[in-house]
Amino acid sequence: MWRDRLDAFCERGIHVLMVGLLVFGPLALGGTHAEFFAVMAGLGAAALLLWLVRIWVRADYALLWPPLAWAVAAFLIYAVMRGHEAVVEYTARGELLHLALYGTVFFVTLNNLNRQHSANWIAGALIAVATFAAMYAVSQFLTKSGHVWQFVRPESYAGRGSGTYICPNHLAGLLEIALPLALAYLLSGRLAHLARVLTGYAVLVMIAGLVSTESRGGWAASALALLVLLAVLLGQRGQRLPALIVLVLLMVAAVWIVSEVKTTSERVHKALNPDKLDDPRFKIWPAAVKIWQANFWWGAGPGHFDHLFRQHRDGFIQARPGRAHNDYLDTLADYGVAGAALVAAAFALVFIGVFRVWRHVQREGDDFRTRQSNRAAFVLGGSVALISLLLHSVVDFNFHIPANATAAVVIMALLAAHFRFATDDHWVRPGVASRVALMALGLVAAVWLWHGAFLRAHERTLITKSDAAPIASAQLDFLRQAHALEPANSETCFAIGEVLRVTAWERPDNHRELAEEAMEWFDRAATLNPYDSYPRLRYGMCLDLLGDRQLATRHFLRALELDPNGGFTLTHVGWHYAQLDDWSKVKAFTERSLKVQPNDNRMAELFLQTAVERLAEGKVSR
Repeated sequence: MWRDRLDAFCERGIHVLMVGLLVFGPLALGGTHAEFFAVMAGLGAAALLLWLVRIWVRADYALLWPPLAWAVAAFLIYAVMRGHEAVVEYTARGELLHLALYGTVFFVTLNNLNRQHSANWIAGALIAVATFAAMYAVSQFLTKSGHVWQFVRPESYAGRGSGTYICPNHLAGLLEIALPLALAYLLSGRLAHLARVLTGYAVLVMIAGLVSTESRGGWAASALALLVLLAVLLGQRGQRLPALIVLVLLMVAAVWIVSEVKTTSERVHKALNPDKLDDPRFKIWPAAVKIWQANFWWGAGPGHFDHLFRQHRDGFIQARPGRAHNDYLDTLADYGVAGAALVAAAFALVFIGVFRVWRHVQREGDDFRTRQSNRAAFVLGGSVALISLLLHSVVDFNFHIPANATAAVVIMALLAAHFRFATDDHWVRPGVASRVALMALGLVAAVWLWHGAFLRAHERTLITKSDAAPIASAQLDFLRQAHALEPANSETCFAIGEVLRVTAWERPDNHRELAEEAMEWFDRAATLNPYDSYPRLRYGMCLDLLGDRQLATRHFLRALELDPNGGFTLTHVGWHYAQLDDWSKVKAFTERSLKVQPNDNRMAELFLQTAVERLAEGKVSR
């Protein structure tokens, strides 16, 4: 009896933890901040530990292992191998922490949330949290609020609703997942009258929230996905009339919304006029293609797109994009053809499985009577949710937002768990040796995930305190503590060197010692991340301060190789040649800098003006 009670306790605990994970992530800025991701990782690790207990408590324990599980395991192994060989180890480890959470969530969900009510609880949690986020987004849209909780959103998102996310596009990603689920349950699920009314209200609120995001990719992806959902229901006896009514209402609403919003939103106006569309994504994608072509089969490494972007950009995008704003190109750039093929195989297996189980989960009816099924509602809504997210991934990176990626992985696992309705071939009963292996692997994964995520959260807290510190000594103290926690982080090394360099530039009595120490930190940063041009620039500036300008030239030119079209880099190379009184080169480099960065480039403007004056003076003197 105690085994049954402990097993039931662990099962309920896993349900609570997984629902908590799916609710907490969206409410906590999508889990994009290190401290919020650490909480998500802790919930995932706790669920994994409870699963390990269940494996040993149940004597007849059976492991559910459908074909999708092989694809997921293969990609995780491949990612670990690529991460081990990555040039920037810190970045690769960060990506692997995210993948460890997603892998944990997938296998825990697959083997513990496979009862009939589990999918309903998950769908209900996603619909509830998405409805709340949509209500918040509508409020932001109407009040023109620039805040999410106590956080300030970037000015570029002004006037758009983002709900509990910072970026409106990522809220659109969450709504793309929850909206098809809600609509499927509304039209074909077995719901009580009150639950049906609340679900209908949630659909309306989520549509309003989606409108408030002004996410063009989110609108298009949701529209196409909902058309797929309604097309399927139109082909089902007993579902045709309500599906047709909803289709007509959505089409009328879409026409009205677009006609109203296009006059008030410049984003929507440009989307409806392709000749005026000038989206920065289109200028990021060529660099992603170049990175992939240079690392065709195996990719540059997990999370390495951002590091290599500067080397391959054409100059039109000066900011760090972080991601390629296209999950397909991002996957190719980071993992190559081999990794992308594994990801494609996983999604292909999901949809193949959906086709196999569809007839096993639906119920028959006629045009006037229907026997509705929550199983069919989840399979249909979950499949369409994945389609919507995959469509949106053409222009965004929702699969790199922890909350959205976790929701997608849970849906994939639950869809795979429905394979049990079609066949019993995927159940495996592990022996003692297999259980020991699973226990060892699970413990290592849980401890590594929890420890790594919370270590990064602590590191990020220290760096944030450093940014807010008023004096250099306090900044250095926090940064050195962060470096002690994560010595592989090149950006922390660079930040320490930068504080020392700026202090040395004020010419205190020990400025030479400060400059030399700064050079040591810049050298560490360049070693940890050889793709980053900025440590080379700052190292060269320290050499200029110390009077070794010829050696400094080598570092500036190396920085230029790493970032040939960076306005910041070109300006500082011009600054260096000003120290050498080579005003013709100052003029050439500052002109190039202003060409790629014509705005907010005051330093280049001043040095170009000085170079023109000095060259004119030289001609007059001759």
